[in-house]
Amino acid sequence: MNHFIRFSSSRNNPPLQPLAVLLTGLIACLFCLRNPLFYDMAPGFDASLFAVMGKMWAEGGILYRDMIDIKGPMIFALDALGYQLDGFRGIWLLELALCWLGLLASWQAFNQLGLSFQARLGAMLAVLALYGTRYYYGNMTEDWTFHLALIAQWAFITLLLDKEFRWWPALVAGLTFAIVAWMRANNGALWGAWYLTLFLCWCLREQWRDALLLLLSSLFGLALIGAPLYGYFQQHQLLAEFKYYAFDIFFEGSYGNGFSIYVGAVGLLRTGLIMLLPAFVLLMLSRRQEWHLPALFATLFGVLFTLIANSVSGHVFDHYDVLYLQLGLLPLACLLDRSERQSDLMGLFCISLVVLTASWLLAQQLVFGWSNKEWSLDRVSEVLGASLLWALPVLILLPLWRAWDVRSATPWIASLAMLALMINNAWEGTQKGRPFNAAAQVRVDRILAETTPQDKIWVDAIQPQYYLWTDRQPASAYLFFSNVNPPYDVRERVLQDLRRQQPKFIIAKPEKLAEGLKPASSPSTQAFYHYLQAHYSEVDPGLYRRH
Repeated sequence: MNHFIRFSSSRNNPPLQPLAVLLTGLIACLFCLRNPLFYDMAPGFDASLFAVMGKMWAEGGILYRDMIDIKGPMIFALDALGYQLDGFRGIWLLELALCWLGLLASWQAFNQLGLSFQARLGAMLAVLALYGTRYYYGNMTEDWTFHLALIAQWAFITLLLDKEFRWWPALVAGLTFAIVAWMRANNGALWGAWYLTLFLCWCLREQWRDALLLLLSSLFGLALIGAPLYGYFQQHQLLAEFKYYAFDIFFEGSYGNGFSIYVGAVGLLRTGLIMLLPAFVLLMLSRRQEWHLPALFATLFGVLFTLIANSVSGHVFDHYDVLYLQLGLLPLACLLDRSERQSDLMGLFCISLVVLTASWLLAQQLVFGWSNKEWSLDRVSEVLGASLLWALPVLILLPLWRAWDVRSATPWIASLAMLALMINNAWEGTQKGRPFNAAAQVRVDRILAETTPQDKIWVDAIQPQYYLWTDRQPASAYLFFSNVNPPYDVRERVLQDLRRQQPKFIIAKPEKLAEGLKPASSPSTQAFYHYLQAHYSEVDPGLYRRH
């Protein structure tokens, strides 16, 4: 083991070039222009809910009392900070800044590893093009985690190449880890993998002081972010609520469909990372340079930890796959770098798997399309298997790649293709997040015309986008969705809030109202819709105004 982890005398730390700053800024901007918040529109339903709660916190609401969802407080803190900058668009601006910083940090980290310019650019464009095409909502916990992971990647690689503990990169790693952990602990797999790898490396080299300081720095980061949160909830006597909605609810059976390894592995398959790993493993084992084995172990640990984390809920949503994307950036850059430098069998193997992966992903997109709805495992298997059959014929082109010796041109051609795809993604962002249909637009226009910003509304559906389109606050604190089943009657508590707040408008589906009034419905559901029927009149389809 010591043979594999022998370090050179000093770290290569080239200066950051203006071109890198401009390129990463352009990529970040193109990527984030897909976020509907930039256009004063609403992102996905989870992301819209986070934005609304961030707004309420920024305007003086008390988290887990005036607005409740089952996430850690940091996602709402980030949104509250962004909202204070420039309303909902300020959330977009904050995410853009972190995205740019993350790309710049990883660019510099890969530069320290000696990876070529083309490999760095190609890997970033490929990952972000895939991300933007399939998974990107904007303002999801996975989105913030991705940007913070790229920042942390620089910190961990710097510590690895420095061969010793240093406070500045350790603090960057610790603070990004703390933000993610206090947002959604499941998202911290990359940090856990790198912390474990560095700790083991330094222990094997008997650098006990460095290993101990690394452990303490991670705890210090958690405390630095956690202490103000603890003080906030202690001040408002909400420690029990904070603990329940941020952590306990995920472990008591109130959320999810049970543990499933196959569910956890879906992202490993759908992002194509599973295809890149064999070549990455062989490449790292064959060259045995100072950073290869630790980088390999960090990646494999990250895959393992993400597999476990994504197995917990039992749900198959596409945005969960993002947690694998951040792990794929380094392997892809390494494979592109190796295939560019040499056209031997290893180089051909590397580019073969990269091309096969790209073809597999493209086939999934072109043949089957994509969805932000929950997937069944049978459908996932069908799409992956059929797409692989469509992708395999592309391998006949690989001998031509070797014969024509176009190694230097390949990354540029691929980069231009990915850049074009990102430009298309940015254009599609202008069409995203608008009211669902003409009827929804009528509801939004009427609420805006007949209410003031101080008035409240209620949406009896999984459609928190209305709160963004109208810029009105919800009339009840219980904003989590129907896939959460806490040990109390949510309908009853929502009705209590509505009686107290008396919102001017309620958005509800007429068929849902009719169904809720039937004797088969629960008493609290019947009481809710009887209240709606008694105190509100339908002024437009699906829109009810208080008498």
